[in-house]
Amino acid sequence: MKKCLGLLSLVVVPLTAFADDEPPKLWEGDADLAYIQRSGNTSSTNLNFRSDVTRNGEDWRNIYKLQAANEFSEDERTAENYFASGKAEYILNEDSYLFGLLSYENDNFSGFEYEASAVFGYGRNFIKNDRHELSGDLGLGYRKTEFEDTGEIEDEAIIRVGALYTWKISETATFDEEFSSEIGEEKTVTKSFTRLKLKINGSLYATLAYEIERTSEVPPDKKNSDRKTLVGLNYSF
Repeated sequence: MKKCLGLLSLVVVPLTAFADDEPPKLWEGDADLAYIQRSGNTSSTNLNFRSDVTRNGEDWRNIYKLQAANEFSEDERTAENYFASGKAEYILNEDSYLFGLLSYENDNFSGFEYEASAVFGYGRNFIKNDRHELSGDLGLGYRKTEFEDTGEIEDEAIIRVGALYTWKISETATFDEEFSSEIGEEKTVTKSFTRLKLKINGSLYATLAYEIERTSEVPPDKKNSDRKTLVGLNYSF
């Protein structure tokens, strides 16, 4: 009987340890949807969608982003923006990685037909614990911009600086801030996205976010900065 118990413990203990050591999720991400409709003296409709999806591998981590925004005022479109990016990170060790980033943006009210960039560089995780995560990266790249009115194409070398901070305030609240700046010979494009997520139930959250994009040099009839305050829902997986 003692021999049987001994053999059983040799089998059960390793299995229990394996069950507690869960492997990291292969896919994770979230999607934000904000919808605002106003009526009265001025009628307007705003719809904003934002999605981040990450695939975690042993040596590689791939991050995909999609964003879309539309605004109508008095049955006339006043804003239309689409953005997509893909980032591949080669993991050197627990704290550092090399990356390649491709991005494309089409904003029909910016004066630019499109902006596309490719960047390669180095990133590092400065803080990573149960409550706080902070990472940053620095890279060199190339940006192509087509002007809407003239069709002229502008090519320039760029330096990109990026950072991402996440603070798990509690089991039901999370704060995150994403920042990037592409510094070029002709213009600098800086973006910031700040968000507070409050858990409703399961994977559903209420969100309050503030987004700003600033371009240092724009066509004469355009503004340098676009700002948005967003209230909506988030689904995380």
